[in-house]
Amino acid sequence: MSGRDQKSLAAQAHTPASDVPNARARLWFAILVLGAITTLWMRVAGLTVDLPSALPPALACAGLELLATFYLTRRPEPRFAVTLSGLAQIIAVSAFAGLLSYAVAATGGPLWDGTFQALDKALGLDWPAYLHTLNDHPKLGSALSLAYQSLMPQMILVVIVLGFSGRLSAVRDFVLAFMIAGLITVLLSGLMPAMGTYMHFGLHPGDFPELSPVAAYTPLPHLSGLRNGTTRIISLAEIEGIITFPSFHAALGVLFARFFWMSRITRWPGLAVNAMLIAATPIDGGHYFVDVGAGALIAVAAIAAARILNRSATRRSVMSDAPVALTATSA
Repeated sequence: MSGRDQKSLAAQAHTPASDVPNARARLWFAILVLGAITTLWMRVAGLTVDLPSALPPALACAGLELLATFYLTRRPEPRFAVTLSGLAQIIAVSAFAGLLSYAVAATGGPLWDGTFQALDKALGLDWPAYLHTLNDHPKLGSALSLAYQSLMPQMILVVIVLGFSGRLSAVRDFVLAFMIAGLITVLLSGLMPAMGTYMHFGLHPGDFPELSPVAAYTPLPHLSGLRNGTTRIISLAEIEGIITFPSFHAALGVLFARFFWMSRITRWPGLAVNAMLIAATPIDGGHYFVDVGAGALIAVAAIAAARILNRSATRRSVMSDAPVALTATSA
């Protein structure tokens, strides 16, 4: 490890052990707020959750948090505790954000597909031409599609890499940035809803026979059902990514690349895979190019906001604990 990497690791790990439980509580409080927003919005939209489908993520969160508590209290190991809690928090945020995206879609206004296509055109970006280029190079299309499907494994791996390498502050930064990016993306999707490129251009699988886009048509029945009122019960086991603008896939690609960059081992592989993931997003996700750009910008803002918020909270926590420590020492 280079001297530069050692300094970076030291900075990332520089979190007082006493603040680990406080930081954990702060993140869970933020997640509960997200849950409250989701519950209220679903109520307004007239949606309900299929409760049996909520049991697996709830049990996973509970099990991971029990283990995290064990490694905080019974057998202190902050790296394990922060990693396990971080995984639980990612599961909880994903569940709430997924439900919120459905509630927002059910209350969305007029579609913006024409506007997004016009913006692409104004920028000199031709989505159909990109589709045909990849269809003419199916091996490249398949490679990009595999990168697009790496979202869930990367979500787990980045928390494990950061936590087990001792970058405890970075784990919290990632979880909070993930939540901020998800919330902004979902809310903007309600203000500017869209059905996506495949439906807007009236395409059928026969128009791109050499490709098998992951999410070309999958979200359309969900979106249609939410918008016309025929879908009212939401199963967490069947939730799909239904957001067009901004692209959450693109946002996560930037988040993953940024946080994998902190480890010398995952730095370049993470950058390569996520560059491919972002390149795949217009085709495999049915996104306009402006969706991708907006998602990337949201990720940059979320990373900065998470770092500022976490550092500020940590400083306040340390300062509030200082008088207690001084009193105990004097006694």
